[in-house]
Amino acid sequence: MKEKRKIAIFADAHSLLEPTKAALEDISKRGITEIYSLGDNIGVGPNPSEVLELLKEYNVKSIAGNSEEYISLGYEPFASYFNSLKKQSHLWTLSKLNEKQIGQIKLFPRFIELTVGGKKIALCHFANDVRIDFLSRSTWTYQNHFDFAGTGARFDSSASQQFNYTNSVTQLEEIELMIKKYCTNSPFVRGYLSARENPLFAKKKVDFYDAVIQGHVHWKLYDDNEKTKFYSIRAVGMAYRNDPIDTASYVILEEQEEGFKLEEVLVKYDREKMVSSILASDSPDHSIERFVKM
Repeated sequence: MKEKRKIAIFADAHSLLEPTKAALEDISKRGITEIYSLGDNIGVGPNPSEVLELLKEYNVKSIAGNSEEYISLGYEPFASYFNSLKKQSHLWTLSKLNEKQIGQIKLFPRFIELTVGGKKIALCHFANDVRIDFLSRSTWTYQNHFDFAGTGARFDSSASQQFNYTNSVTQLEEIELMIKKYCTNSPFVRGYLSARENPLFAKKKVDFYDAVIQGHVHWKLYDDNEKTKFYSIRAVGMAYRNDPIDTASYVILEEQEEGFKLEEVLVKYDREKMVSSILASDSPDHSIERFVKM
């Protein structure tokens, strides 16, 4: 009998070494060798270079998140929400990376397609393209459909509808409009040019997939529409609301006879050491502390 495929997936390490290492060590103990990161490996946290080296050590296949896009495209395309502190934090992160690491980041794909148990699955940072669509159809607009004061149940059924914008006629028209408006030599349109040349999901609509597994949201939200299930997984080292604050988080995607099973795994890690690393860092931005020190 053929052994069922097991895949480990995590997201949004954000330069937090200790929880990322704990998750990868646990994955290794389980004998899982197919490992994916859904991006935002770097940014804000104190150990960007060390996290990238750790991912290389465990042969993790990584997708580009918006924090990697800041490296590949520069911060200018994201200027509409890049305040002074965010810019300083980005430049600090950039200063901690060597040329080889920067080169590797620029090669990260924007999505990866898998077929598991006969089901088509897309792995991505977010099902709206973070290169161009980071305000009107952002993680915040998605989160606003959920009741976080209670159990996380949806207020309404329209949450996942924002992902229908990806590769729609409307999106393609807006990309062309912005490029024409600002001209191709403007740093502001680098994201639009990148999205036109290498579209998310290779021009497919989200309903091509049976499931989309994404990060970016930072906490666990499972949603669906008529054709596609959306799994937003918790950031590997951040705690929100009722999350255990001393556990790293990742998921195991396990092949079934028909379809797949997704299981969240929580792993204890040295949280005190991580907090100490954040506080001792010379990064200009310690805002990540609010997610890890409660």
